[in-house]
Amino acid sequence: MEILEQRKLDNTMTVTVYDQSKKMVGDRWLIKIICEAELPVDEEFFARIPEADLALQAEVRQVMGGSVTFSATKERTFVAESERVALVESMVTEIMTNMVAYLNKAEFPERLFARKYGEFREACATARHYRSLEAAECDGEADEGPADFSACFKD
Repeated sequence: MEILEQRKLDNTMTVTVYDQSKKMVGDRWLIKIICEAELPVDEEFFARIPEADLALQAEVRQVMGGSVTFSATKERTFVAESERVALVESMVTEIMTNMVAYLNKAEFPERLFARKYGEFREACATARHYRSLEAAECDGEADEGPADFSACFKD
């Protein structure tokens, strides 16, 4: 992926625009522009989220790894090679004017963190549940094989 543009926003986020275009057939291209906004996550974000299960919150912190990312993709298919460069430039300009104005809002990082926290929390809680099921299986009796249904059949 080629980095087309990168900008640091006023709200501590970093916006990076990537070109992931590829040639399809003949002189036709799939134009794929990816905009990613990375938000570094610090302690004050977690302090604003009410969480009763502190162990789950610690697990979410670990999975987040210190940042969360917002991503948006713009694609155009079957673009002629002669139009490719101009289209990529116009798509990047559109992203940098429209998307950056949206991402640069003061309340956006808080909303992004809250949404991502909920997603990661759900994933961690589900993983915890499945780990407890596996542990219960290991602690339980060994598999005795199939149940005996011989009483259901007459000779």
